[in-house]
Amino acid sequence: MGLERKPEERALLLFSVWMGVVFAVLGIGWGLAIQSGVILFDGIYSGFSIILSILSIIALHLVNQPDDQSFQFGRMAFEPLVVALKSTVIVGVCSYGIVTSSILILHGGSVSTNSQLGMLYAMISIAACLFSWLYLRIRGKNMPDLVQAESEQWLIDTVVSAVVLLSFLASYLLSATPLDFIVPYIDPVMVVLASIYFIRVPLARLVSSLRELLLMAPASDIQAQLSSRIESIAHAHDYTEAVIRSSKIGRELAVDITFLAPPDSGKITIDTLDGIRTEVEHSLSELGYKLWMNIVFTKDRRWA
Repeated sequence: MGLERKPEERALLLFSVWMGVVFAVLGIGWGLAIQSGVILFDGIYSGFSIILSILSIIALHLVNQPDDQSFQFGRMAFEPLVVALKSTVIVGVCSYGIVTSSILILHGGSVSTNSQLGMLYAMISIAACLFSWLYLRIRGKNMPDLVQAESEQWLIDTVVSAVVLLSFLASYLLSATPLDFIVPYIDPVMVVLASIYFIRVPLARLVSSLRELLLMAPASDIQAQLSSRIESIAHAHDYTEAVIRSSKIGRELAVDITFLAPPDSGKITIDTLDGIRTEVEHSLSELGYKLWMNIVFTKDRRWA
């Protein structure tokens, strides 16, 4: 993923920021007006999303800056760092929703003042959030984690909005029945269920980002592609083995390769070795990541 995608990424992130502003104001205002915890929760989540989206824009700027004396290996770690921060905040918001709603349930629940207005909000929110999610998902396909995490935020918001609609619909239908005693519990129970449901998404993203920050090995499918491509080149040039170490940091794939030559191999020119390096670069560039490579050639395995 090169610099040429930066303007498109920035445009998508800015789109998310402005949509977040609209829904933060709408959700918090509407939730307070009709005394709905689930709508207020939706608005608060959108408010946090604004801050997180701005952090993504800052991170996008940083990761595209050239190396310097302070960041001699680049600034790619800012991307998983921001994604980890975003995921942590979302997990915190979900946890807050679970705790506060559980307290409400223990104290008899809460009743919204107007189910019809609640359903109207939910329908508007579902349509807009679903549009935002699809827009980011389609336009941001094959883009780095910053845009993917942004898309996931809107998917979560779509689910919350659907929960809001179900909450108010259930309250409206049950309010004039013998089961009306359930109505005060519907709103907080829905918040708890929604929070438990979508807390998995940021948790998975958090684990993935921490793996990158700790320079752990990339996903198994990436490792499999690296092994297949590099071993093919090794065999083509009669090397006995290729020792591969790799890590994915944001949009960068760091690969350290040691080609082991047979003991009886003769002298090899630098031009030949550089030709093999170029061949590796061309093959791995097809994976779609910015590459950082270190390629070594030796006969002695202790240097691998």
